[in-house]
Amino acid sequence: MSILPQLERDLLDAANRRYPARVDSRVDPSGSWPRERARARRPRERARARRLRLASIVLGCLLASTTIALAASGVILTGAPVRPEGRLNPSVGEGVPAPGGSRLLSLRVPDPEGGLPWGMRIVRTTRGEVCVQIGRVEHGQLGQLGIDAVFHDDGRFHPMPTDVLPETSRVGASVGDNDASAGVSCHLAGQAMVGVHRGVDRSAGAVVRDAAGGHERVHPSELRDIYYGMLGGPAVSVGYRAGASVRNVAVLQPLGAYLIVRRAARAEQVGSGDEALGSEGDLTPSPPLTTITYRLGGKLCRRGPVLPPGVVERLADPCPAPHWPSARYVAPRDLHQTLRVQLQVRDHLITGTRLSFTAPFAVAGAREDYEIRIPNIACTRTVGEQGAGISWSGSGVSIGRNVTRGSTVTHEFTGLELFGAFCGFPSHVRYVSRRSAIVEVIYRKYAGAVPVIVGRAVVQVPAGTRLRRNG
Repeated sequence: MSILPQLERDLLDAANRRYPARVDSRVDPSGSWPRERARARRPRERARARRLRLASIVLGCLLASTTIALAASGVILTGAPVRPEGRLNPSVGEGVPAPGGSRLLSLRVPDPEGGLPWGMRIVRTTRGEVCVQIGRVEHGQLGQLGIDAVFHDDGRFHPMPTDVLPETSRVGASVGDNDASAGVSCHLAGQAMVGVHRGVDRSAGAVVRDAAGGHERVHPSELRDIYYGMLGGPAVSVGYRAGASVRNVAVLQPLGAYLIVRRAARAEQVGSGDEALGSEGDLTPSPPLTTITYRLGGKLCRRGPVLPPGVVERLADPCPAPHWPSARYVAPRDLHQTLRVQLQVRDHLITGTRLSFTAPFAVAGAREDYEIRIPNIACTRTVGEQGAGISWSGSGVSIGRNVTRGSTVTHEFTGLELFGAFCGFPSHVRYVSRRSAIVEVIYRKYAGAVPVIVGRAVVQVPAGTRLRRNG
């Protein structure tokens, strides 16, 4: 990365301010020169030209030496901060950062090409989540670099404020709606987590690059694979495969945090990622991790990846089998209360659906939630309409916000989500629809708890109406 163009502009502006252009008061207003005066000025013009060329050479050397000095010292000009997009709500989604809940960890990981190191910050939110933010670090601040189509390639460092969370931020010159989300991940407080982001931009931002949309494709050497996690107090180190060898990295206590940055591998699906969640001391590694070393009961032990049945684990000091705590929560009985489903019809077209119900339980954070479940349509047959109380094959939509007990909860979705689907491949898409569907609302006290069925409704397509396929 080079900041030479920007630095050159700054130095030239400073030079122009210090040495403004001078207008000779002896110039003939008519624009003509007496011949003898012109001959007298020619030596002076040639001397001035030599001085200008010398000044240009000196300026070029100064720019080059300054750039090298900046690169060597790690100093980069600071630009505008990454700004949130939209209004943050403390009771919706991840919420907002809790007062005093942000902390930049001491982890510093070098980039494969050098320059500013990578770092990690944790942000505790008003809805009980812990968000992990990953970016480049300059003078104790986490942020992004103005390179690779981010912030107009200004070569500057752009700090990331603590209120920048998933789906709430946008960088200066990027394309897409998830710009600052590539290096952000949120999970419930108390959960252990391992994750990976593949194909992250060197800037630590997220620019959508699609040749069909007119945006350049990036060579894998200019992208990064980021491995990260928070394993909790029992964790000691993690092992991962790097080529033909296995490397071990100590975690940061007491959070059990780690961060690994590598060049993106060839022929991998960039812009993807995944996470695994579990309890502290029990979480097993997932690729690219090979082992997690814990200290359990005062002794060091290791956990390997989950193996298929019949495969024997070959670890020198295996950890004991995970001990899952027994759940003390007893789910209430299904309520089967009435759901109010209203189809929105205009000119005999179903344009949308509005679902409302009375909340029997309060939701005070992200740990508990209401979910609306809608049956899928298979491309070969309709599923989920028969025996819905026994099995369910469908999609779920989370309410994702705090709810007061006894309040009316309303959610809107399209008629296509309820009655229709598109099947097949992009080259041959087939539209599939049905005349009736089941909508179900469930409540979970926490992730993994037995769900409580709040209510279920069967919705029919009214006679003489049809779906609007574009929504």
